[in-house]
Amino acid sequence: MDSCINSETKNPASVDYLKSIQVDPKHVGFVVATHWHDDHVRGMAAQLAVFDHARFCSSSALTNSEFLTTVVAYEERHNIAGGSGVSELSKVLEILKSRSGSSPVRAAPGRTIMSLPASGALPERVVRTLSPSDKQFDLFLAQVGALIPKPFVTKTRIPDQSPNDISIAIHVSIGDQAFLLGADLEECGDAELGWSAIVNDLERPKAQAHVFKIPHHGSQNGHCDDVWMQMLVKNPISIVTPWNRNKGLPTAADVKRISEFTQAAYCTSSSFSSRQKPTRPYSVEKQIRETVGHIRPAQHATGWVRVRNGGAKNPSMWSIDFSDQSINLADWPAA
Repeated sequence: MDSCINSETKNPASVDYLKSIQVDPKHVGFVVATHWHDDHVRGMAAQLAVFDHARFCSSSALTNSEFLTTVVAYEERHNIAGGSGVSELSKVLEILKSRSGSSPVRAAPGRTIMSLPASGALPERVVRTLSPSDKQFDLFLAQVGALIPKPFVTKTRIPDQSPNDISIAIHVSIGDQAFLLGADLEECGDAELGWSAIVNDLERPKAQAHVFKIPHHGSQNGHCDDVWMQMLVKNPISIVTPWNRNKGLPTAADVKRISEFTQAAYCTSSSFSSRQKPTRPYSVEKQIRETVGHIRPAQHATGWVRVRNGGAKNPSMWSIDFSDQSINLADWPAA
């Protein structure tokens, strides 16, 4: 689900991880792009190229070749720097075209994209997409239409849409165990949008999830009380991926709110939990401005949190491992 680049190897993090635990890439059955933001699809094409037996799933809008071609041509015409999420998804479509009979799977509320029957000691395994809703899809198309350049007005970049009206949330069930992967789906209080649309969907999976990938970097606009109360077990294992731009996410207030719903929450990186702008003498700051402009902190190593179940022999047992870069939210510094 999604892709990011390992800061040390510059490879897709998923490729490095599966290699480290000796999993053959051919066993990857699906790759999902939840939405087009750079921090969720960087390296997606390289990842899919390695997982050459995998199907690809995304929103209908993001796998429409005419839409992608138009936006990429727009960026090239305006000399926009490469690396946008749309350009990455265009590369994905080219890979799919080279695979005979391989076309994108479109996400929709309650759609089963993978189902494996029980076999021996293995229980039934089902993967379902929970979004985007019809209203979310319509809003996205309206936003894209607003991006068409007006005469004599210079555009510099296709901006990320906000709120995130197209992100795909996913429910995975393995026997009696379930996982809820929230991507960047937001909540605005509209019964037909975001998490409210999922909670109100009578056909959504009813199995409460034991593991929750918290949406939108733990921010307030990704939070929905009803998700915690209705779609998750009490005190679920919860994982946050941070956002290191602007003031950073999650904030101390976000951590406090999450901790009120679970005592088993983890963040894949602790490097943003105690960021403080370094204090330098005025003469040093002036020299920096006059020479290099500004100094950006070095990129930290990519962190990870791994959750494993005891399997058929002990399905109620969970083990949690995390890298040196990761942190238990209970240890998050106070504001």
